[in-house]
Amino acid sequence: MTFEQIAAMLGAEGVDWAIDRLRRFGPLVGYRRKGYDDSWDRLALEGAFNLETWLMIEARASEMIGEDYPDHRIDQASNALFELMPLIAQYIRQPGKRGGPTPDNRRWLCAHVCAGIWREFHDTPGTNSDTFLAACEAYWQACGQPPTAADLSGNLRNWKWFLTSNSPEKSEVR
Repeated sequence: MTFEQIAAMLGAEGVDWAIDRLRRFGPLVGYRRKGYDDSWDRLALEGAFNLETWLMIEARASEMIGEDYPDHRIDQASNALFELMPLIAQYIRQPGKRGGPTPDNRRWLCAHVCAGIWREFHDTPGTNSDTFLAACEAYWQACGQPPTAADLSGNLRNWKWFLTSNSPEKSEVR
C-alpha cells in the first residue's frame, strides 16, 4: 500500500502535509537492526537534558556578571528542548506487559504518526475504528515491517495497546 492510500484511510486523501509526514517518519518506523537497543535514544535524551541545563547556566551566569546575552534565543532553544525531550523519551524502551516481550518502540511511533493525522480530520481518537487500526497496520507494513499479528490473522486490535498506553494527549508527532 502507498503512503497516499494510507493518508486517504486516515481521512487525509490528497493532503500533502499528511503524505509528507508519513514519508518523513517512514524510515524510522521501518528501521531494522539486529539486536536493536535503545542506547542511542538514551544518549540523545541525556544530551538534550545536558544542553538544556547548559542553557540555563549560561543565562544565569550572564545575568550575574552583567553581560548581555541573546535571551530570546536561549529561551527559544530551552523551550524547544523542553518539548523535544518527551518525544525522545517515548522511544526509550518501555516496560512490557508482565512476562511478555518489551514492546517495539517503532510501533508507538507508527501509531502516533497515524493518530496525529487522524485527529486533524476526525472528532474521535480512532482506537475503536477498524479503518484507523487498519491504517496503522498498513503504514507499519508499508515501512517494510512484517504483519503484527503473529498468526497473520490480520487482527488489528493489537494496535489499541500502543495507542492507549502512550496516549496522544501526552505527546504528539508533527
